[in-house]
Amino acid sequence: MRSRHALIVGDGESGPVRLEVWEYAVGGKNVLKSWFNYRKAEPGGNRTSPLDDIHTDQWDPDWSSELLDVLSVLTRLVAHEPRQAQTLNRVLVGDVFTMAELRAAGVQWPTTKADRKPRMPLCNANDADTFDFGGQ
Repeated sequence: MRSRHALIVGDGESGPVRLEVWEYAVGGKNVLKSWFNYRKAEPGGNRTSPLDDIHTDQWDPDWSSELLDVLSVLTRLVAHEPRQAQTLNRVLVGDVFTMAELRAAGVQWPTTKADRKPRMPLCNANDADTFDFGGQ
């Protein structure tokens, strides 16, 4: 029998879902299992306030589109892994510069708290929801 690679949730089904997408983890934590864990009838995770005990006992329709978004992002991340590995390899085998060489090239490191502050505002003063990337 042939495998469908489908993700089945209740009466719904999404697929195909590659095994690498289902197993995708960040920091040792499986992304999809964690996503589902917070949406179960008895959600997992840390309990930090009484608000954590308030949850729905049925599938929220918005979760269907969220799930598709998560699957889409994870599928794209898995697809980019070979290029990411190539990039990492180029970095690892590339030249390593000493601090003296970087300093000679004009690199400066912050030495005070003032040096660490942004030199331009992150937000456009006219629109607090828009980032100002200096005309880029």
